[in-house]
Amino acid sequence: MTEDESTTRTGHLFVLEGIDGSGKTCACERLVGLLGSEGYEVVYLREPTKESKWGVEISKRSPLGELTPEEELELFIRDREWHIANRILPALNEGKIVLLDRYFFATGAYQSTVMDLHWSEILRRNREGISAPEPDIVFILDVPAEIGLERATGRTGIANLQFEKLDRLVKVRQNYLEMAKSDTANYRVINSENPLEQVIDEIHKIILESIEKPESGVF
Repeated sequence: MTEDESTTRTGHLFVLEGIDGSGKTCACERLVGLLGSEGYEVVYLREPTKESKWGVEISKRSPLGELTPEEELELFIRDREWHIANRILPALNEGKIVLLDRYFFATGAYQSTVMDLHWSEILRRNREGISAPEPDIVFILDVPAEIGLERATGRTGIANLQFEKLDRLVKVRQNYLEMAKSDTANYRVINSENPLEQVIDEIHKIILESIEKPESGVF
């Protein structure tokens, strides 16, 4: 984070991560409504975006397995760079709460399973290459790969050819748990086998505790 950013950022960035089927999208949507009803200005964002040309390309080609790992990584980084400049930083600088469904941690967790790159190197590229802002908290919604896959494919009956293969999800989950233990970000691992209401309540309480601490909003 640059010096200018650290002096202008007054909002809070919370990221929900997890394998497919972990419940993060449902949790994000519910948390937006919950925090909004409590008077907070909340912005809900997702990655990849549906706005930049790079995000659109990911959404079109990734489900069909058309992208090489190298192409996909580049598209994610370019899409994220656009997202940071046009959506994430403006909201943070306006003092809003940003709830982000996937961020560069997902890129590290997923892409490192198909590339000769450790997840820590992918995180480093995002932090140093595009100055990705650090979240206040990264919530890892943890669930066994078998359960996640069953939930994810149960919604549509079709597995994403890139992301929703069991062997890969096992590795992705392992990457997320390794990040929580050894990366520099502020992680909270949430047991997403629990009922959704319990998961949301736990995250909600942690967010409120975080934003009530004056020192927690600026990095």
